[in-house]
Amino acid sequence: MKNICIGLVLSCLITSCVTQVLRPKLTGTIVDEQGKPLDSCLVGGAYTDKNGNYELPEITAERLFSFFGGSPIFLGEPVHKEGYEPKELVGSNLRGGVSVGTVWHMDTIRLRKTLTDFSKVTVQDHWLASMTKNLDTVFMTKKDIAYDRTKIDVIANNCDTYARGYYFLGIDNLPENVFERHIALDLTDSILNIQRVLIYGDVKTSEKTKYDTIYAQGKWKQAHKTLFFKTELPELNGSYKVVDFNYDSMALVKQKVSLFFGIHFVYRDR
Repeated sequence: MKNICIGLVLSCLITSCVTQVLRPKLTGTIVDEQGKPLDSCLVGGAYTDKNGNYELPEITAERLFSFFGGSPIFLGEPVHKEGYEPKELVGSNLRGGVSVGTVWHMDTIRLRKTLTDFSKVTVQDHWLASMTKNLDTVFMTKKDIAYDRTKIDVIANNCDTYARGYYFLGIDNLPENVFERHIALDLTDSILNIQRVLIYGDVKTSEKTKYDTIYAQGKWKQAHKTLFFKTELPELNGSYKVVDFNYDSMALVKQKVSLFFGIHFVYRDR
């Protein structure tokens, strides 16, 4: 009798297995900034054809039947072509999966050529900034950039991470009890306008408890890939060399010696 029950259970389990879609079939097009199709662009594991079109096959798996439907689907396929900024093909279905044979026609993705000429970066703009614990590296990203969930920008990600350092293990770049430090820079004029917001919190409850906002001014100038700051905000002052950049972000490293408006700065190793 026991063996019969076990056999019935196994039979039910086997017959209850269903095919679940982990990724539906994906189709779409990759173009450049002018809308010209890009061939030989790697999308996930497939390359685009001469018309910029790609097709990724459906991925399925055999799973036990779920009374609540399939699992949500989250897509994240890398999009890469030499000489162009990388992006990511993203999509999701939070309602519990899709049926076998479903095809998703994805939005057209535009790729920009990789920027190699720093003179094409518009430095005179509004920026957000954050910095490492030793104040030796500053990450800057333009303030009013339209959100693009396909975009991959390591510098911008670092800028956000160090602005909210309390929430990231191993960062430890903020003053005691400070959860977030947000710095906004207006570089549209020779007079630099700054807004700094410190968000304090209770480390025991992780609740935000206080917002401290200050407004400061100063001067700045640019000499090709070097930026100089002399402001009322001590953590920002100094001379910085741009070591990485794209159209919307910059990574700066503090220089040990600089000359700014006739003032000589010496920075020692920490």
